[in-house]
Amino acid sequence: MADLIFRCSDGHLCTTTWLKVVFLTVHFGNAKWMRCPVDHKWRMAYRVGANTLSETELEEAKRYRF
Repeated sequence: MADLIFRCSDGHLCTTTWLKVVFLTVHFGNAKWMRCPVDHKWRMAYRVGANTLSETELEEAKRYRF
């Protein structure tokens, strides 16, 4: 199962699995209310495509897991 990449409303990137998104977030259409693994605050997050990110951004997303 491939990892999903999310960007929180503060701009942090993280990866997670589909299963965690379904069971550990609150859903608001395309947005998810989730705890950001970068600063540990609850924020709105949106899924982003890996093809829209630079190599640096992809490395940041892989560094932080939800």
